[in-house]
Formats: sequence, structure tokens, C-alpha cells
Amino acid sequence: MVQVDKLYQEFEKDALAKLLGIRIIDIQPGYARTYLEVNSNLVNALGMTHGSTVFALVDMALAAASNSRDKVAVAQNVSIHFMKATHPGDQLYATATEENLTNRTGIYRIVVENEAGEKIAVATGTAYRTDSSH
Repeated sequence: MVQVDKLYQEFEKDALAKLLGIRIIDIQPGYARTYLEVNSNLVNALGMTHGSTVFALVDMALAAASNSRDKVAVAQNVSIHFMKATHPGDQLYATATEENLTNRTGIYRIVVENEAGEKIAVATGTAYRTDSSH
């Protein structure tokens, strides 16, 4: 089992997460939760949170959850469904939960909610588990 403190330190090096303001707020085996407060730099031409911003929040939750075990894992596929628009000032939380784990892959469900608990997006992700350890 990987040490959670070590994972937090590894993910603090993620340049895109820093740029966007994404934070990991919880990591447990097969589980992770990320947070982002939307600001005016993260919106599209219509003033809504850009889809790539929500996707980045999902990707960080997937990365943390899939790396919470003994092997280094990388995203292999992610599919996302956007359900509700958000805007600057909204607080978003992505929760990744492991659905299946084999020696080589992990499948995760990632749900994005706002501070009111409304679903913003739902995603599924597959992570490839390498031979490398943390």
C-alpha cells in the first residue's frame, strides 16, 4: 500500500493543477476527492465553466484514486457527461471511486458536484497500472 502523505507530495508537483487551482482534499485506497473554486479565468465564451476545467478536475481525482495503491497508474481512457453548467464562484468537488481493479487496470467512477450537492458531471475512467511502484 502506498503512503498517502507521499502521494499528496507527488501531486503537489502537478503544474496544471496548480495553474487551475485544483486541490486534492482526500485520498484513500481506491478513492480520491478533489476541489476547485471556479474563477473568471476558467470560463468559456458564454461565461460558463469551461468543459476542459471540469475535465481537469475529474482527471486529477482519477489520478489520485488510481495511484492510491501499490503501482503507478496512468489514465488510459476517460468518458465524461456534462449535466449542469457552473459559473465563477461555484465550488466543485470531484469524487473518484474504484469500481474494479485488476493487476493491469482499474476502472473508476467520478462524480462532480457543486457545493449544494448538485451533479455537474459524471465520468468513467480506466487507468493502466504499470510495473513501477511509488
